[in-house]
Formats: sequence, C-alpha cells, structure tokens
Amino acid sequence: MRALLLLLLAASRLAFAQESDDAALALADRTDAKPSTQRVCIEYAEAAATITAYSTDAPATPGGRMSFSVRCDGEVASGLRGVFSDRFDEFVARGASAQGVNTLKEAYMSFTQGGGVIFDLGRINVREGAALAYNPTDFFRADAVRAVVSIDPNTLRDERMGTLMGRAQTLWSSGSLTTILVPRVDAALNESTFNPDLGAANGTARWLLIWSQRLEQDLQPQILLTGAEHQSPQAGLNLTHVIDHATVAYLEWSGGRSSSNFTRSGYGARTSADTAFRSRVSAGLTYTTPHKLSLTLEYEYDGASPGNQEWTQLRDGPIPPYVRYRRYAGAQGELATRQNVFAYAQWDDVVITHLGLTAFTRFDPYDHSRLSWAEASYHWQHAGIAVQWQHNSGAASSDLAPLPMHQTWLAQVDYYF
Repeated sequence: MRALLLLLLAASRLAFAQESDDAALALADRTDAKPSTQRVCIEYAEAAATITAYSTDAPATPGGRMSFSVRCDGEVASGLRGVFSDRFDEFVARGASAQGVNTLKEAYMSFTQGGGVIFDLGRINVREGAALAYNPTDFFRADAVRAVVSIDPNTLRDERMGTLMGRAQTLWSSGSLTTILVPRVDAALNESTFNPDLGAANGTARWLLIWSQRLEQDLQPQILLTGAEHQSPQAGLNLTHVIDHATVAYLEWSGGRSSSNFTRSGYGARTSADTAFRSRVSAGLTYTTPHKLSLTLEYEYDGASPGNQEWTQLRDGPIPPYVRYRRYAGAQGELATRQNVFAYAQWDDVVITHLGLTAFTRFDPYDHSRLSWAEASYHWQHAGIAVQWQHNSGAASSDLAPLPMHQTWLAQVDYYF
C-alpha cells in the first residue's frame, strides 16, 4: 500500500518521499545515501555519538554506536532469487560495558512462476499500512524491534527482524492476492547478541490474506484478514486517494474482537466482559509543495488502549503495573493511550542539492505530553552525515515524556561500500 501511495504521488508530479519507551529515548540516522551502481550486495557502516540530558539533576551523559548492515538480493538460478539482510549494532554508554545486538532482518528464497505467481519461504519482513507513523494493519510489528537505532517511523519498520513464514503472491494487471502462513516455533524470547529470537517473531501460529484491486485510476483499496491461535480474526483496510495535484489523503483501519491492552499486558484478569470489538485507525493528509517539502498530519486511534480516565488511574497507581503496561504497548507497537496526533515534515534538497531536513512531533491530548524530533542530513555518493535532536516534554509519568531522559543530540557519519 505504501508503494501505491508513492505511485499516486508520482502521477500527480509530487515529490513525496509506538513507539516503545526505549524508542522514545533513542536516536539514530535515516540517511538517504545510496550507491550509484546496482549490486547483488550492499553494505554500509555507521558511527554515531550522542549526548543526553535528563529531567532529574543527573549530569548529561555521552554515548555512541557503531553499526554495520548488509543486504544481498540476487538470482540463484533461473526463476530463483535469494534475499539476505542483517544488521549489527554495538552500543556504548559511559559507565557501562558495550552491548552488541544483531538483527537478522530477512533471509528467504523466492521462486517466480510464469503467470505472475511468486512463492517465498524464510524470514521475511512484511510491512503493511498506508499511514506514516501508526500502522494498525502492520500485523507483524509485535516484538520485531531488537535494537532501536532511530525513532523515525520509517527506520523502525525497516530495521526490525522479519518473521519465519511461507508467502504466495498472485499478481494481475489491476491487483494482487497474497497468502501468508506463519508457523509457531516453541522457543523462549532470547535477547542474546546473535540469537535469531524465533520465540518473539514466531511465538504464535498465524495466517494473513491480503487482497488488492484497482477500482479506479487513483483508487486501489487493500483488504486484509488475519488470524492466530486462541485469537479472533482481525480485518484491515488501507485506502489512499489523490485529492488534488498536491494533496493525498489516506486511511488505515483494523478491527476485530479482542481484549484490552490493559488485560493483555497482565494488568488484570482476562474476562469475557473485557472482550469486545475494538478498532484501530490512522487517518491523515500529505501536502507537497513544488519545492520538495512534504507535510503530513495524522490522527491515530487505538480502541484497545486506555482512554483519559483509565490512563489517569494507571499513572496515579502503583509503579509496577504502569511499567509493565508501558513495556507491553511499546513491544506490540500499540499506542500507550487511545489517541495521538502526529505531524511530519520532510524537505529534500534544501537550498543546495542533497541537503535534507526532517522533523516530526507526536502529541498526546490526554496528558498533553509531546515528543519532538528533527534531523539535518547531507549525503554524497558513498557517504553521509547527519545531526539529530530529540526533546521530550511533559510530566514524569506522561505518555511521551516519561523519566528520565529529556533531550538528546546525535551526530552520525555513514559510509556505503
């Protein structure tokens, strides 16, 4: 669906290019530098340095990260393609030993049969959704992020681990049908450096159907239906529509019977009264100027998360349930509260070619907390530099500004081999 949005923007001559607590407290780069030649394997390295200030009287602390990423995508035999993508991050903080995290993002074989039929088998990072920041139809987002290298929504989706699955796709001129089967792997969650963590990615057997059909030149809805063991089926819908030569509207929805995020986090006993039909929605507008500046405003709703009164009670109650719930919501990619507002701006080739500016802010209307992030980046053919800033504003137990971090600066250099 995201690819469809880009095509719609291009046709209109536009230049359009939950989170967890840890995500809200981390920074990293999303540099757009790419090698100029097509190769089977692309490798790049990153080096970043940070300085973090706190809401308490604790002194600011420096930190850093070294990263290496590789992606290979090439033909193994006629009609057979192999894909491998892996990222290693080494985090360093003052007073602590270095911590290494390896994320096996993808490793699968793809077989293409005549007539537009494709079969894939292995670990695949399936990313669905028309929205920018909160994706209710991204059904494989739960427990997928092993290392937060950026709170930019695009990076969170791209740098996560995939899921072991079998996937079959049938393509025709005006649409497609995708079937995904995910086996259950009986393994415990494992955060050790090089463990593939199949217990997180494949802890539950699941299936997903995705149907897309073009109805008009600029209208091609995507309908999804998914199910998992011991869970009711969930439906999803993605829509994008070009309003005029510079504006695109999008809608993303999912819904089905489920218990609340409170209950699923272990906050209370699961009861039949807690199970109800719950909807999740992201809706927004993207406006692009002739000067390569794109502005997006997105409204986000999570019907399984607490409303204003429930959120206040949780914040004012005991600390352990609050922490447990925050960790659950972050790992599952759910909103911590029922509503958020998200604004995003991206400006390419600012004043000079290859200079980019990106910024976003997320606002919680219940506790009035705010998370703001900005990046200035410049890239050459094989290298790039970036400076980032993050600021958390709100009360100590609020949604977007929990203690202790308050503000972080980051400087990064990356190089494509």
